[in-house]
Parts: sequence; structure tokens; C-alpha cells
Amino acid sequence: MADPGQDMESRSGGKEGEIDDMLSHLELNDEELDDVVVDVEAAKEYRRAARWLAIGKVQTSRSFSSEALFEKMKSVWSLAKDPGCREVGDNLFLFQMHCLADWKKVVHQGPWTFRGWGLLVEDYDGLGDPAEFVFSGLFVWAQIHGIPELYRKEEVVDDLARRIGKVKEVQMVPKLFFEGNYVRLRVRIEVAKPLLRFVSLTTPEGKKRLAVKYEKMPFFCKRCGLIGHDHEECGDGVWEEKQLQYGTWMLATRRANQPMPAPRQSMDRARFRGGFAGRGMANSANGRKRNSEEAALTEEDDEKDTASSPEKPPFIDDSTKNNAESDARKMLVLGGVVPVDGVEKMDTSGGSEAAPVPPPPPAYIKNKDKKQRKENVIGNLAPSAASIEEDRRA
Repeated sequence: MADPGQDMESRSGGKEGEIDDMLSHLELNDEELDDVVVDVEAAKEYRRAARWLAIGKVQTSRSFSSEALFEKMKSVWSLAKDPGCREVGDNLFLFQMHCLADWKKVVHQGPWTFRGWGLLVEDYDGLGDPAEFVFSGLFVWAQIHGIPELYRKEEVVDDLARRIGKVKEVQMVPKLFFEGNYVRLRVRIEVAKPLLRFVSLTTPEGKKRLAVKYEKMPFFCKRCGLIGHDHEECGDGVWEEKQLQYGTWMLATRRANQPMPAPRQSMDRARFRGGFAGRGMANSANGRKRNSEEAALTEEDDEKDTASSPEKPPFIDDSTKNNAESDARKMLVLGGVVPVDGVEKMDTSGGSEAAPVPPPPPAYIKNKDKKQRKENVIGNLAPSAASIEEDRRA
């Protein structure tokens, strides 16, 4: 005789969805029949908290870490309060938001992607079985290109948008962040159907096919057009180029941004006399010399500092200098006048002795050479840092 417990387990398959069938063959005891009662007021409070619930699913058959998903989406959503995240099944997740703004952002914005795969997020009441929840679609931004200006009307665009999906918003005059002439649509596409590539517009002038492009789309198959897998995962993955009916040409292309000129960096003119920093001011905060405190010198080091300026030449009295120059001029023989004992007399020697020859005039020196010689002299006279350090040590 077969074990009734094994027979029951084989029929249920271990699935919670068949618990009613299991109960029809079981006899429950008193403890199992003891109910936990939730009163009406408590149920209202629980429903109020469940207003901010959402259920999510990543549109892929690949395995991934739920913790990685939670951390990634918290960073992407950047909500006012961190949501509660919990895994409730195979590729099923519950998100508990704490305010209306966060809930609207998660459920009604997007599309959201995780590692390039689409994340489907929908409202959840907290009553149904998450395993039986049916995800109907994904909110995306789409564009219809090339609508003739004569027929660029709201009613015509609305009919065209309904061919793509459930319309939520239409922008007749969008900001052209992308290339082309288009109208922008916020639509909910069905993930179980291939992406729409064109919409047809029939007018008295004839039929015109208008290209549809998508913004920020998750990975989709270039062979069948479904979201959730790549063309190399579709069938055996071996396809010729002509068999790929979908591609990146369906994605909207952003316009190239024009480089902005770098702003001019102005200096604080109030800090420098004359409005600009002079030579040597770049290495000083306010253009003044540092004292011993700012140079990190102690009072004892300051007293030991014996550095001095270069030795100056001896003082020459102006009167002495003028007398010497007068005597030198008197030694010259100009027009036959020879100074004798301080009195100028005419030369009567008949020219037997050669008169003294005056020195040649000084050679002409350019101003550039004078400046260079002056700098060399100052450089030779300036004490080195090594000599100052030796004096301090001494």
C-alpha cells in the first residue's frame, strides 16, 4: 500500500500554490484550527503601509546576486529614504518605500536597468502571491522621427504613439538632446512582444513609414526583438548578418555637446598694490617679507644669526675727490701750459722734452652690458646660503 504522505507530496510537487488541494486530504487538529484574528483597524493600518510597496523582476535568465541588485538600485534611485528590499522568489523582489515621492520615482520613472538588463517594477498591493504576479510592461521613452509638419498634430501623434504602447505622455516640442526631427513619447511597451521599429502614416499624398527610436533601452535581441536576451542566446546563436532584423540603429543618438570655453581666472587686485602681483609675489601670500616667527626660527636662533650685507667700499669725501680730479687736470698739457708750483706758466723749453700724453677717453659701453656687469658684481658680493648656515653653527 502506498504511503499517503508520499502520494500527497507527489501530487502537490512541493508547491505552495496547491495547498488547497493538500488540505482536502488532510485532517487538521485543534492547534492547526486555532486562528489568528486581525481586526479591521489593524488591517487598515497595514493597507496604509502597503501603499508604498512595489514588486520587481530583472528581465533576464542569467543568475545574479540579489545583494548586488539592492546596492546598485539604491545608488541609482537615490531616494529620500533607503527602501526596504527583500527577495521573495526566483528573480522576484519586493521594495518597500517610505514616502509617495520615492514610490512614484521607482514605479513610474525609468526605465531602470541592472547590468544592462531591464528591471521591471510595478505596483503591488501586498495581497497576491508574488510568484503569480504578471509583469505586463516597461516604461520607456520613444521617439517618432520624420512626421511631416502638415500632420504634426496632437491627435495624429497620439494615434501613432498607441501603435508603440500605452501612452502616458507626449512631448510635441521636445528639447533636442538627441539627433533628428522627432516627437517624444512616454509609453509602456509589452516585454512579451518585439520592439516596434516603424509606424505607418497614410495621408492623401500617400503612405509614409516613420522610424521609431528608443532612449536608454536595456539589452534586446537583434534577431527576434525581445527584451531580455542577446541574439547569441536566441536559438543556437548562429545567425547571418541579414537575419538580424533589429539593431543599434533603433537607439536614439545624443547630439555632440559644444565645448564651453574655460572661464577666465581673475586675481584679487585688492591684495596687491597697483592691482597686479609683481615679480616675486607669486611665492608670497601677501607680498611682504617673513619675520622670524613665520620662518619657524626660535628667539635663540634669531640671536645667533650673524649674517650681514656685503662689505661696502670705503667712504670717500667729495671734497677730496674734487681736489684729486683738479690736480689731475692740472697735470695735463693743454695749449703749452705747464703747472709749476701751483702756477700755470708757458712752456719755453723749446720742446726738447716730450710733453705728457693725456689718457684715452673711456670706451663706450652699452646699457645692456652695464646692467649685466652690475648683476655679476652683485652676485659675486652676495653671501651664499652655506656661509650663513656656517655662521649660525659657529
